[in-house]
Amino acid sequence: MSIRFIIGRAGTGKTRACLDAVREELLRRPAGPPLILLVPEQATFQTEYSLASTPGLQGFIRAQALSFRRLAYRVLQEVGGAARAHIGELGKRMLLRRLLDHRKGQLKAFRRSASQPGFTDTLARALGEMKTYCVGPAEIELALSSLQAAGGTDQLADKLEDLSLLFSSLEEALADRFTDPDDYLNLLADRLERSEAVRGATVWVDGFSGFTPQEYRVLAALARTARQVNITLCAGSESLAGKPEETDLFYPIRETYETLAEMAVQEKISVERPLILDGANHQQFSSSIAYLEKHYFNWLAAPKPGAAVGVTLAAAAGPSAEVEGVAREITALCRDQGFRYRDIGIILRDLGAYADLISIIFTDHGIPFFIDQKRQVMSHPLVELVRSALETAVMDWSYNPVFRFLKTDLAPVSREEVDLLENYVLAHGIRGSRWTDGKPWTYRRLLTLEEEQEVTELEAAELEAINRIRRRAVVELAAFTKAFNLSETAREKTAALYSLLEAMEVPLSLESWSKRAEAEGLLVAAREHAQVWSGLVALLDQVVETLGDEVINGKEYSAMLDAGLESMRLGLIPPALDQVMVGSLERSRSPGVKVAFVMGVSDGVLPARLAEQGVLTEAERERLRLLGLNLAPGVRRRLFSEQYLVYIALTRASERLYLSSPLADDEGGAIMPSQVLARVRELLPGVEERIWPVEPDPSLQNDLEFVTNKERSLSYLASRIREARSGIPINPLWWDVYSWFAGGSHKADCARVLAGLFYSNREGRLPAGLGRLLYGRPLRTSVSGVEKFRACPFAHFLSHGLKLRERAEFKLDAPDVGQFFHAALKLFGDRVSGQGIEWGQLTLEQCRNMAGEVVDLLAPRLQSEILLSSARSRYITGKLRRIVQRAAQVLCEHSRRGRFQPVGLELYFGPDGDLPAVTFTLRDGSEMLLTGRIDRIDAVQEEGGVYLRVIDYKSGKITIDLPDIYHGLRLQLLAYLDVALLHAQKLVGGEGLPGAVLYFRIHDPLVKTDGGIPQEGELEKKLLQELRMTGMVLADPRVVKLMDDGLGAESDLIPVRIKKDGAFAARSAVLTAEQFELLRAFLRAQLISAGSDIVDGVVDIAPLRRGTIRSCRYCPFKPVCQFDILIEGNTYKNVPLEDRETIWRKLAREARGGDNGRKVD
Repeated sequence: MSIRFIIGRAGTGKTRACLDAVREELLRRPAGPPLILLVPEQATFQTEYSLASTPGLQGFIRAQALSFRRLAYRVLQEVGGAARAHIGELGKRMLLRRLLDHRKGQLKAFRRSASQPGFTDTLARALGEMKTYCVGPAEIELALSSLQAAGGTDQLADKLEDLSLLFSSLEEALADRFTDPDDYLNLLADRLERSEAVRGATVWVDGFSGFTPQEYRVLAALARTARQVNITLCAGSESLAGKPEETDLFYPIRETYETLAEMAVQEKISVERPLILDGANHQQFSSSIAYLEKHYFNWLAAPKPGAAVGVTLAAAAGPSAEVEGVAREITALCRDQGFRYRDIGIILRDLGAYADLISIIFTDHGIPFFIDQKRQVMSHPLVELVRSALETAVMDWSYNPVFRFLKTDLAPVSREEVDLLENYVLAHGIRGSRWTDGKPWTYRRLLTLEEEQEVTELEAAELEAINRIRRRAVVELAAFTKAFNLSETAREKTAALYSLLEAMEVPLSLESWSKRAEAEGLLVAAREHAQVWSGLVALLDQVVETLGDEVINGKEYSAMLDAGLESMRLGLIPPALDQVMVGSLERSRSPGVKVAFVMGVSDGVLPARLAEQGVLTEAERERLRLLGLNLAPGVRRRLFSEQYLVYIALTRASERLYLSSPLADDEGGAIMPSQVLARVRELLPGVEERIWPVEPDPSLQNDLEFVTNKERSLSYLASRIREARSGIPINPLWWDVYSWFAGGSHKADCARVLAGLFYSNREGRLPAGLGRLLYGRPLRTSVSGVEKFRACPFAHFLSHGLKLRERAEFKLDAPDVGQFFHAALKLFGDRVSGQGIEWGQLTLEQCRNMAGEVVDLLAPRLQSEILLSSARSRYITGKLRRIVQRAAQVLCEHSRRGRFQPVGLELYFGPDGDLPAVTFTLRDGSEMLLTGRIDRIDAVQEEGGVYLRVIDYKSGKITIDLPDIYHGLRLQLLAYLDVALLHAQKLVGGEGLPGAVLYFRIHDPLVKTDGGIPQEGELEKKLLQELRMTGMVLADPRVVKLMDDGLGAESDLIPVRIKKDGAFAARSAVLTAEQFELLRAFLRAQLISAGSDIVDGVVDIAPLRRGTIRSCRYCPFKPVCQFDILIEGNTYKNVPLEDRETIWRKLAREARGGDNGRKVD
């Protein structure tokens, strides 16, 4: 029974000495007493591998590489103490989550934070730390009593009370049922001397810079039981003598040494003469690294004489450029200088900040790598399946969890089927019992609300397909939600969940995924798929073991399991031998590394600027220490330990050391370099310094560095050729690279990538004849289609040619509201006509009642009863009723104050319509059918003929002016007037004359007042003014009077003002009969021109811009067209701002351009 210290600085061969001693014993006596290598958990694999690869050693059973916890498990299996169920970290966190929910009302300091995400982990770490430092509820109560006796009733006292309560509750829940992993080392220390597997063993303890109180107890028991315990300490022998200083580099090691020595005295264990290693027989480092190792923390040391070979300082624009630079350097080292990937290690102080970048960029460069970190599983499909299934049951089949469940690729439906189902569910707002009631879904989006529509064959087929997918998609999920919601205990709910996973054959799917990933060389992914199932089953087992038959509701169960899943980590071993190891400075070990890249050497990162974490602050820890309650070192003590981590970083590599730092973060914020770089420059004046640019830099002549693997070289080649096209000289090397790609087996890849250099975001005409095939013969279009084409031909091609649509959703959008208003006013007009009276003859009460009845009738028909689906929707229904009543009231007022009366409501012109389509002959001789629906046509009989007025209902604010007409953006009213005039004989039994084209905005306006409450008559007048129609009226006072016989200086109904002399004011929107006719002629020319361009295949990406108005502002097709004025070929079709007189001249000239090609059926 003895202890021997093996002491030496980094690189002196401490680990090698331990391994050589074990190897010598194994070769000398393969069946002797046990040999135990006690190392940190993350080093066990590497240690076992090093032993197994010993030359001449065929195998061994005598030696073991163990962590403290694994040693505890082995010993307790032998001597007893492991019979109780093992709760595990995940089970403990779930139990803590449950305790927090139950004890929340009793908590003081933690009451508000108890339900916050992540607090369960924080609390678990705090209680784990206390157990590690041999602190239990009794010790907390003692400290609390001392604190209260000293008059302390502050927040620390509240925290101690909460910790004591939760700690005691946890211990009570675990008592006689479970073994907490945090208790393993205490159990080991108590029972280790009874173990025959350890008695007489030789033990080597390597890789630790310090120990916890639990570990000290285990070491004492080991020393009493084993023949010899060898403990390595990374420090110079001189550092363990003399008076210690807290700022010394090896002060933490000195503390460990003194604690062990004191323990040996107390336990009456002999301490052998230490083995001092000075590296004389083991030259670990190159000269420059050796100089840094010896003198970095010697502030009086002189700079190293001679060349600083083997150390490189590098800077990059940002983290991404830094990782790219490292990848290029690794490629060069392995390709040009004979290094293997396994000779190289990446070391980071903050691994999380770089892990994703390294994964992406190293994969692009074809560099095999392994990131040494435990992986979270929250994004794994299996975990998402479990979480979404529970949420579906708890949230009554809400949209989000249901489709998260279906999109895991574990559900019995394909992604394409899920997309179809999702589109249908989104469009009809399906949730809750409608998923599971067994009734077929028959919801449809109606084209019109005025009348019931029969289901077409196509609709029936689509509905059948949707229902078939639905039944297959949710049969297992429906059975689970029913069983889960009927169950009461944790055991029953867990059984329901496990039954779901079995019914869906999840283990088989994961096994298939694992095999596929392995076949594709994705070994890490293959092992993740295998481990995640085992981890989940273990988690469910712990739910049953910890809660069993305890009653728990669904929400609590879901939250508890979520806490367990959030804490679940997968620990993977490296899947290959020849790969770059990537690890954190604190956790990972990199033995045998020849080249080390220490990345992210920035101010505040290395050394780290630590912040307080956990439930106790630095000041509170110090107060507890003074009360005799010792816990883990606080921020201040750990800051001193940071310099030891710097020392470790500088001494990981034997031959080459790279220290790199980014100059800015991902958002462009400046990052200051670490003081470590400045110190290295002081000690190594000739140290190599490099910049890792994002692209080759002509001034650095570093182009060859960027010729790495095929994929990256091709990417850089494309960038260089782009520069050459812009007239920038490039290195001739890139033309050699181009020749290699263009002449070899990668010719197709080269052509594909370089094609992008000559890309301009333009669309030429469709191939000859394709336009006619796409749109059909004859071309059938609407006025809105022509307006869309004039605004942007490509947008028209996508919407009217390819029939692209935005995904329909179960919400009340502007088009739905517009459809509702149109249907309501149509039905209102039909009811008025059905009573044989005119609109103006209705009283106000009759008008309001009839409009309200119409709204009540139509509300259930809109979007699968969306207006009845919630309290908010019912409120909106009331608002819509008020708006329709107001609109009907205003239109009745028009009828009362004028003689124009409706002759047609919602008139469809087109094949089989109320009126025939208008046919035009296009430039190529083909025909175009113009179709559409006119909201309202009014007429009045006068001596000169029948005047027609076209009204279009709009729910948004809209106006019409000459520039909009000239550029084809507002043709609708004129086209409808033209149709009405063409078919006047059918409408009014004679020839028609243009009276007006008007927009009527249907809305509920806010009335501005000058202060005070206006009188009722004044209010009605202001409302009429707010609802005044916009558009163009015939410049004939007689016709204007027929629209508003109460016209004074300004009409409340139409856009007309009269001057004192009886003439129209300048702001009146009036046109002469000749101007109306000119606009009609221009309209026909516009329609023919647009139709001809459509069938000729014009699909230019050319959005129109007029001043600040851009036609693509609200366009839904931006992701398709990718219009960007910075891309070559993308420009707006700019519309000049011109006065009315100029436009009238242009209109006259273009209208006279030729035959309008119009035919009337």
